[in-house]
Amino acid sequence: MNALRRYHQSLRARSYSGLDLLIILMSFVVCHYLYLGGLEFSPERIVIVVAALGLTYIAFAAAGLYKTSRTLLLHSILNRMTVGWFLVVTSVALLAFLTKIAGDVSRVWFGLSTILAYLGLIGARVASAVVMMVSQKHGTTRVSVVVVGDEGRTDDLVDRLTVSGWSGYDLAKAFRLKGSLDLDAEARTDVTRVLNELTAFVESRRQASEPVAEVWIALPLAQEACIKDIIARLRNSSVDVCVVPDAFGMQLVTGAAMNIADVAVINISDIRLPGSAELFKRLFDWVVALLAVLMLAPVLLAIAMAVKLESRGPVLFRQHRYGIDGKEIEVWKFRSMSVQENRGAVVQATRNDARVTRIGAILRKHSLDELPQFVNVLQGSMSIVGPRPHAVSHNEEYRAKIDGYMMRHKIKPGITGWAQVNGWRGETDTLEKMEGRVRYDLEYIRNWSPWLDLKIILLTVAHVVSGKDAY
Repeated sequence: MNALRRYHQSLRARSYSGLDLLIILMSFVVCHYLYLGGLEFSPERIVIVVAALGLTYIAFAAAGLYKTSRTLLLHSILNRMTVGWFLVVTSVALLAFLTKIAGDVSRVWFGLSTILAYLGLIGARVASAVVMMVSQKHGTTRVSVVVVGDEGRTDDLVDRLTVSGWSGYDLAKAFRLKGSLDLDAEARTDVTRVLNELTAFVESRRQASEPVAEVWIALPLAQEACIKDIIARLRNSSVDVCVVPDAFGMQLVTGAAMNIADVAVINISDIRLPGSAELFKRLFDWVVALLAVLMLAPVLLAIAMAVKLESRGPVLFRQHRYGIDGKEIEVWKFRSMSVQENRGAVVQATRNDARVTRIGAILRKHSLDELPQFVNVLQGSMSIVGPRPHAVSHNEEYRAKIDGYMMRHKIKPGITGWAQVNGWRGETDTLEKMEGRVRYDLEYIRNWSPWLDLKIILLTVAHVVSGKDAY
């Protein structure tokens, strides 16, 4: 859900820049047609229009109107837009005067165009804000938040989130700390109890496929030990951990916070892909998966028949694994074994494993058993490239052993990944092997690019042909 929110924020920011420039261009065109009776622009007027468009983008971007790292209130947006547009108009007028083209440009045309453009810019932002407020109040893309902190600041955040339904954030639960880890043993015991309840609640929501998106820590920086303990406890969950700094803390992070319901919130653990990357990957995934299913249809049918004829059992093996935000998904594979291990203890395949059928051995050697996962990609639960999903039992085992293990679930799992093409494919029978896989998964998320995805796909094809490290 948090990923979806980031996608919408990024898409809105980029849409605003295009919409603003379109409004300005249309304002000049409409006024030109109505006042001058035609659409023939002189070179001087073209210079004016181009200058207005270029300076508008620069001024509005500098004013923070196209940033997605924070949420601005409507009155702040309108104030920044008014000042920015005034500077644009003044600069264009000064440019026309200095270049001596002002005499060839109608002042009435220029004045009417700038007024109409300003009204259009303001109207578009107001309309967008109204639509956003309605969709956030009644839509399905709301962000669930858990607040943990001292009583006073936690109560204040609860009140703000309760009355600010337009913000798009829903309060899932609040945990109030009445002490500090720096105090006496009794106070530390109470804090530990509350923090245990916090982690249990976050985990229960994830298991119920209603994951908490963010946990807000509302503690002063003086309680550093408690803040660190909360961050450490949540590191092996899939939530984003945010800090709501006190007045002193804000002096250290000015400009780095999002403004949500008039509250400064700093996300310290969000390593998700940017919204533009998520959009690109989703479109890329859908196109590639659709083409793959259509082109490989005869191969899929032949494999299905071979699996069915060789041994009893279903053609497809469905296994529960963790997807984005740690939610369980059902991953499809061609059945390659004589057993159907899903929940509980799942034993990884080993070399010369007696459970693997003859057809299954061929499929696993060349990763052909993974082909049904293109359907998972079309469904939206997986990506072409991303961290490989592990069985639920393996996730539960290794999240307790590897610090930051669940951070790999910040994006959708993939059919192939950066770890797999770097030698971490196949059985992970030691802790060191799983640590290596997780390290490459997190490296992929932090360094994602379209070219990296393409490189991984090409390397995967080479690995599939060789059949190396798969059994």
